[in-house]
Amino acid sequence: MKKLEDQLLIKFTSSYPEHAINMMSRFSVDEILSTLVGLPIYFIAEVIGKLPPQLASLVLVSMDENNFLKLYRALDPIRSAHLLSLTNEDQIKAKSLMLTDYEKKDLEDLLKYPEDSAGALMDTSIRACNVNSSVKEVISSYKKMHSNSRDIFVTDIEGRLVGYVPVHDLLSSESNQIIESIMHRAPPSVNALSPKAEVVETFENFKSTILPVTHIDGTLLGAIRYSSLVTEMQKQAISRMATLGGASVAEKVMSPPIISVGKRLPWLLINLLTAFIASAVVGVFEGTIAKVTALAVLLPVVAGQSGNTGAQAMAVTMRGLALREVRVRQWIKILFKELRVGFVNGIVIAIVTGASVYFWSKSMPLGLVMTAAMVFSMITASISGAAIPMILTAMGKDPAQSSSVILTTVTDVMGFLSFLGLATLFVKLLI
Repeated sequence: MKKLEDQLLIKFTSSYPEHAINMMSRFSVDEILSTLVGLPIYFIAEVIGKLPPQLASLVLVSMDENNFLKLYRALDPIRSAHLLSLTNEDQIKAKSLMLTDYEKKDLEDLLKYPEDSAGALMDTSIRACNVNSSVKEVISSYKKMHSNSRDIFVTDIEGRLVGYVPVHDLLSSESNQIIESIMHRAPPSVNALSPKAEVVETFENFKSTILPVTHIDGTLLGAIRYSSLVTEMQKQAISRMATLGGASVAEKVMSPPIISVGKRLPWLLINLLTAFIASAVVGVFEGTIAKVTALAVLLPVVAGQSGNTGAQAMAVTMRGLALREVRVRQWIKILFKELRVGFVNGIVIAIVTGASVYFWSKSMPLGLVMTAAMVFSMITASISGAAIPMILTAMGKDPAQSSSVILTTVTDVMGFLSFLGLATLFVKLLI
């Protein structure tokens, strides 16, 4: 019987997600747990991802260790961290003890915001109402919050900021009205990683007393009060005055030459070593190049195109890691995406390159070798560009420091190997 109920629940939720989530939002945490536990983890993750964040966080931390770990790993890493951030420090600490060392560090990183960001200033105790709640329900919740805010933020069923309701509008509305019918459009907001300068500018432009802070997907994380911003800026001004006679960024720029040499020389030596590695690969195929001199002319084309491809993938991945759009544990999804991107781009570029080589050399075999090598090298470069910064991040290293050196080596070596290797296999056709 329970199995039939579970199937009906999954079918109903899949067919009518908003209606199902609205109904479930009115359940207690225990009722939600008894309903969900035992169902497929993908379905539980889907439901938790759509419940109001405050309720979803209570459900997550109320699960036993086994179910908590399954759900925590099934959810997007950023969503998992956000839900835990809505609980108290004791609950976060208790749940983090269940995680592996790597997952624990990942969670700690996600729960921190840069010192100069909106996230570091926000108040996470700010509560919002659901777009489908009634005026009566919201007024009751507002009284319990003991808030003096003039506006109440409104979110959709997935926790994304969609609007706000002034308290005076709330009090003058019919108790059975739905919030969506009286709310104003989404107020100005800032991303949690936005710099303080942007926060100040937004406050100045919109003359607001409270500013919502959102995640990159629009999820409401908290809010910054104008009074808190003023206090923080005063602290910064005092701090700057106190450190006028101390170390500064300018002193690092004007560091003694011996220090600058010490920091730069090791990387220059590493770069030199990688250049020799790429040269050694070319040297292996010296005999082939001697027979088909056109190969030497085309080598920079392969190296340059694969290098640019890898650089694009690396830039996107590093930006995603820096902005916390992705985490290292999503590596399979990221690499598979880059494989597809590299394949499609490789096919298009390979056709253009192969045709150009054919018209230049009047050699069909050389054009085909170039086409095949370009596809392979661009796929390899695209995957490498995403993999290298993730590997360095997982090792606790700064990907911005050494990713480009490693990537250049990989793209050059793999590009030369694919092109010269294929040329060696079909050298009789190329002569």
